[in-house]
Amino acid sequence: MKNFSRGSILSGVVLSVMASSVIAADTTEEQFDPEAFFKQGMKEREEGAPYKSIESFQTILSNKPALHRARLELAVAYMQTLQYQEAEQQAQAVLDDPQTPPSVRVSILAFLAQLKKDAEQLIPQHDHKFNLSAGILFDSNVNVGPSSDVININGDILDITSGQPISDSALVLTAGYDHSYRTGKTLRFGQSTGMLFWQSGATLYNRGYDEEGEFDLTVLSLRTGPAIVTNSKFRGNIALQADHIRLGDEKLANYIGLQPSLTWAYDASTEFTIDAEVTERDFEQETDQGRDSEYYSVGASLGKGYKNNTVGVQAGIEYFNNQAREAEYSNDGWGAYAGINWQVKPEGSVFSRLSYNESEYGGIVTGVGKVRDEEEIQLIIGGKHMIANEFELSLLWMRTEAESNVELYEYERNQISFNVSRKF
Repeated sequence: MKNFSRGSILSGVVLSVMASSVIAADTTEEQFDPEAFFKQGMKEREEGAPYKSIESFQTILSNKPALHRARLELAVAYMQTLQYQEAEQQAQAVLDDPQTPPSVRVSILAFLAQLKKDAEQLIPQHDHKFNLSAGILFDSNVNVGPSSDVININGDILDITSGQPISDSALVLTAGYDHSYRTGKTLRFGQSTGMLFWQSGATLYNRGYDEEGEFDLTVLSLRTGPAIVTNSKFRGNIALQADHIRLGDEKLANYIGLQPSLTWAYDASTEFTIDAEVTERDFEQETDQGRDSEYYSVGASLGKGYKNNTVGVQAGIEYFNNQAREAEYSNDGWGAYAGINWQVKPEGSVFSRLSYNESEYGGIVTGVGKVRDEEEIQLIIGGKHMIANEFELSLLWMRTEAESNVELYEYERNQISFNVSRKF
C-alpha cells in the first residue's frame, strides 16, 4: 500500500500562483469582501483544512462567478480532497474562458494532465503477492515448547517429564499470500480524505525437528479486513485473524480475533502507532481445556528514521490480560521493547531488538503450590542480504532467558536460524 503523492498537490499550488493574473474586474460590493474570504480559504488550505477551504472559495464564487483566481484555488482544494472530477470541472471552466491568458492556459493543461494521472488511483485494482521461505534452525531448548515469536500461547507448553533442556535442529518452511484490493472508494475523516483498501492474506508455517517430533509446530493463519490510507498524516486498519495451531501430530488450538491498528506520521521519518488485540483462544485437547481464554492487549510504539531513513529506531510498550478458564493459566502483565535496523547497503541490513516481559498468574500451579510470577528477557540480532534482487538471505540469533518463582518455568534458550526467501 502506498501513501498518496504530494507532487500533484504541489503542482496545483504552482498553477494557482501562476493563475493569479486571471482576475475578473473588481466589482466588489460594499457588503461582500471576496479578498477576505480568499485569504481565509488560502489559510485554511495551508493549515490542512481543505474542506473548510472549499467552503470559503465556494462562497466567493456564489457571489463573484467570474473571479477565476478563486475558481483555480478551489480546483486545488478539490484535488487535495481527492475530488478529481470536481477539480477538473473548475479548471476546465477557466480554460474555456477566451479571456484566459495563453501562459495560464499552459499551466491549466498541465494541471489537468496531472489530475487525470492522479485519478487513476481511484480505479479499483487487485494486487497479489506471494512469499516462500525455507531455512534451518538450531534450538538449544526444544522442550520449552513453541516460541512466542511464532505463536503466543498463554503459558508455555513445557515437557515436565524432563528436567534438562533438549537441543535439536529443524527445517523451517513458510509460505505466504497477500491480496490487496484498492476499492476506489474514498472516506472523509474530518479535514482528511482516506482511500479504502481491503487486505487479506494467508500464511502457513511449519517447523519440523529432526528428532523431537512431538515439538513440531504448524501454524495456519488467515486474515482479512479493511484499511484506510489518507492524504494527510494517518493510516489505519482492522484485521480479522484466525489461527490453527498443531503441536507434533496433535491439534493444539484455534485462535480467532480482531487486531486494529492506527498510525500517525509526524513527518517523513517519525511515526507513532497504537494497536490492540482481542482474541478468543480455544484449545483442542482435553488436558488443555483449562487454557481456553479471552486475550486482550493494547500497545503503543514510536519509530524514528535517521540518515535519510537508512537507520531506523523503534520502541514500544504493551499491556496484556489473558482470562483463562482455569486461574492457573490466567495472566496479565506488560512488555516493552527497543530495536534498531541499519540499511548498510541497498542490498543488505543488520538489526537488533531487545524485549522485556513481566507477567503474574491468577492461580496456584498444580502440584507446586505457588502462583507463578515471571520475567522474560529476549535479545535478537540478525542480518539480511539480497542476491540478484530476487532472493533474500537472513541469519538470526535469538537468546531468551526466563526467570520464575516456580523453578519448572525457568529456562534459557538459544535459537539460530538461516533462511532463504523470495517474494513474487
